[in-house]
Amino acid sequence: MPHEKINIIVTSAGTASAISVIKALKSQTEIPVHIIAVDLDPMAAGLFLADEYKLVPAANDPSYIQTLIDIGIQTGASVLIPIYSKEISIIARHEQQLKQAGLLTFLPTPETIDRCNNKKVMYAFAKEAGLNVPRVYEQYEITALSETDFPVFVKPNSGSSSAGAEKVLSKERLIELVNTGRELVIQQFIDAEEVTVDVFCNAKSEAIVIAPRLRLATKSGQSVKGRTLSAQLFEKDVKNICSQLHLIGACNIQFFMTADTLYFIEVNPRFAAGGLMLTVGAGANIPLLLLKTLQSMDIADNECQTKPDFMMTRYWEEIIFEYKK
Repeated sequence: MPHEKINIIVTSAGTASAISVIKALKSQTEIPVHIIAVDLDPMAAGLFLADEYKLVPAANDPSYIQTLIDIGIQTGASVLIPIYSKEISIIARHEQQLKQAGLLTFLPTPETIDRCNNKKVMYAFAKEAGLNVPRVYEQYEITALSETDFPVFVKPNSGSSSAGAEKVLSKERLIELVNTGRELVIQQFIDAEEVTVDVFCNAKSEAIVIAPRLRLATKSGQSVKGRTLSAQLFEKDVKNICSQLHLIGACNIQFFMTADTLYFIEVNPRFAAGGLMLTVGAGANIPLLLLKTLQSMDIADNECQTKPDFMMTRYWEEIIFEYKK
């Protein structure tokens, strides 16, 4: 029996994550979908890949949630897929209000999201959970660092992608960064391959998709070349993280991988920005699985597995449209 078409709102349509989610939903033929992309930028690329689009205020605007509700009523949308980190936290806090208005989401609790977005909190969690983590230096330890302790890696305690992250080669530069007054994480630099694991958790926080991919090349923190890996090496740590943090829905977990050790980097409670379509192409269409979960549809085991050694390379693509005032 054909499935009724589902109208879906996808937020932050200018981001790489949103574009990947839109492409993933449009690439499948199992469930007919009508995608309404929203963004505050009228030239956000994802707006023109969707079936229709609406402009919205910034996520921190007091009218944002009501605007999404109004769009849901106008378009008949029943599913809301938030994309951007700060936006996800806001939407999670209004999950019941959105549900009452007919918009379903599938997100962790606001407390879990806030915990994941605080890197210092997550490093403490990872150590307690028995995961390998790069050493984190407190600011009072800086003066005691010697030349052999460098390079170190510095990044903001909260934030998305690689914004503000830097490989620091000297104590002088490190002190300069610390003196900016920003809340930073200072950690041991690990010279290793970087792996992102795309994950989808069910309502019981069980990781039903564990899809690791090697980041062969990145730009602005996003994977532009990649290769899928076997899930076996990552299963224990990923299941442990998801269960203990009570994760629900889509997330991605990042590791450094040496010849014999995995080092936990961070958890992002959202779709990955760069390589999601590699995971989709290798066998696990996570946006479709999210939709199936919200529709109480069965999910087969083979829908949750990716094949190793699938490759991805990315290129620019233009969207041309006529300007209308």
